[in-house]
Amino acid sequence: MRRAGVKKRFLTINKNDDDEDERITFCYCERGSKDSHKPTLVFIHGFSSDKHTWLTVIKNIPHSFHCIAVDMPGHGETTGFSEEQVTADNLVDNLKLFLDELNLNESICLVGTSMGGSVVAMFAAKYPSYVKMICVLAPVPPGEEYETEMIQQIRSGTYNVLLPETHEQFYATADAMTTKKLHLRRLLANGYFKTRLPTLDHHKKILQLAFENDYPNLEQSYSQLKDFTCPSLIIWGRKDQLCAVEGAYYFSNLIPKSEVILFDDCGHLITNDKPKETAKSIVQFLKENHSSEEDSKTDTNS
Repeated sequence: MRRAGVKKRFLTINKNDDDEDERITFCYCERGSKDSHKPTLVFIHGFSSDKHTWLTVIKNIPHSFHCIAVDMPGHGETTGFSEEQVTADNLVDNLKLFLDELNLNESICLVGTSMGGSVVAMFAAKYPSYVKMICVLAPVPPGEEYETEMIQQIRSGTYNVLLPETHEQFYATADAMTTKKLHLRRLLANGYFKTRLPTLDHHKKILQLAFENDYPNLEQSYSQLKDFTCPSLIIWGRKDQLCAVEGAYYFSNLIPKSEVILFDDCGHLITNDKPKETAKSIVQFLKENHSSEEDSKTDTNS
């Protein structure tokens, strides 16, 4: 965390003052402070990951930008949620709750990868007034048209393609998800199992419920994006084996003011394969769209 210049923080919220069981605690990391002249960047990680996903990107973003990366319910150090509560709707609504508590209910740029990208897209569809712009990295596209072999395997209950339980499965998942060659493979695998095995059953349950309840309704959940008028950046890796790269055009056709960036030699783990390029693309997108917004305000006032 030191290299990215972020500080770890906790935020406890009582959803019901009369019931301590309704208390939830978000863990997040933050760099800088809110700036009225620039949007705050709020980063949302993918499934079975956590806030650390974004540190390689954040460290390549200028320190003049206020950055927050949060552990979503059911992940990382955020607590107070059962597996059954980690639904798409609840993720969106609890993100709103988190932003409200931090008084970040306008002028933000939401950035999400994979499942986090889907959460960002759904959030923008449901609460458009909160965001100035969004950036989604390979969110899950809807329908059989965009299904990869990995998605089909997960739908059939083969969860170890995403949640490996053996070293061999870990290597196969890594090869499918990233284009980077893993050095010290066994050491990395041992580290993975040390941190992930204790939560394996927990994440399996979340994944099962997501594909039973949320996945069939993705198209409906995204549908209001057709009316989303804020600038939107869609980033995808051309070698993504989990979420088909054609999904980039599903989202660009759906969202009016959107642009697509495709990275060569990049898999699904975009923050791992292209952290510097991702940071550069986000900053460029912010500068272009924030400055054009300021210019339009100036024109209106003159």
